[in-house]
Amino acid sequence: MKCYRCGGTMVFEKFYGICEEFFGWRCIFCGEIVDKVILENRLEQKR
Repeated sequence: MKCYRCGGTMVFEKFYGICEEFFGWRCIFCGEIVDKVILENRLEQKR
C-alpha cells in the first residue's frame, strides 16, 4: 500500500489506544496512520 500523503511505503501494524487496540497502516517515511475509521471519515467528508 502506498501513502496518500507522501507516496511512501505503508506497513500494517497494531496500535494501542487508551482503552482499545486497533489495526491500521502506518507510513514508514512520514508517519501517516490510516485505519478503517479514518478512511470512513475521509470518504464522508468528501460527500
